[in-house]
This record gives sequence, structure tokens and C-alpha cells, in this order.
Amino acid sequence: MTRMIPLLAAAATLAAGIPAAAQPTALRAEFAAPFADRTEIIVDGRMWSCVGNACTSPSADPRPAVACRKLARKLGPVKRFTTPRGELDAAGLAACNQDRS
Repeated sequence: MTRMIPLLAAAATLAAGIPAAAQPTALRAEFAAPFADRTEIIVDGRMWSCVGNACTSPSADPRPAVACRKLARKLGPVKRFTTPRGELDAAGLAACNQDRS
């Protein structure tokens, strides 16, 4: 049992470093159509990198529906919007896309 304690401590130290290195992008928006080229855009002070049919931003937002709405106004209807806490449901996406003018 005495030998297990250092092994457990080492494993805990290694495991503690994994989440920081493997953190997902804070925000991700997916669109129906792909972008023609890799694009970077700043929306409301947040940098978004877009490639394929998705845009990602490393910055978190306590109000993801607001961030989604602002992005949809600039780039078009969002089909899926995810954060580290989860993704917007159908009602959240409808609110995101409601006023794209």
C-alpha cells in the first residue's frame, strides 16, 4: 500500500495537466454552407476563425445565445452552436437566428 501512494500522486499530477492541454474551443458555430476560404472575423470584440462550415473562438462567453446572435447577423443562419457547457437547443438556435438583419 505504501508504494501505491506515490503512484497515485503521480497519476493525479498527470491527470490534472490533461484538461488544460485538451480543452475544447470555447465557442463553435456551424453553418449550412462552407466558407470559400479560411476566414478570420472579429464580431463584438471576439475573434472567430472560420474554415469549412464552422467558426470557432477560443474566448468564453457567459451568454452564448447573444454571441450566437451577433455571429448570425454577420455570417448567416447558424445550424449548431456549442460551448464547453453544451449546445444551444432548438429554441436557442431559433432565437440566435431570429433577427439577422
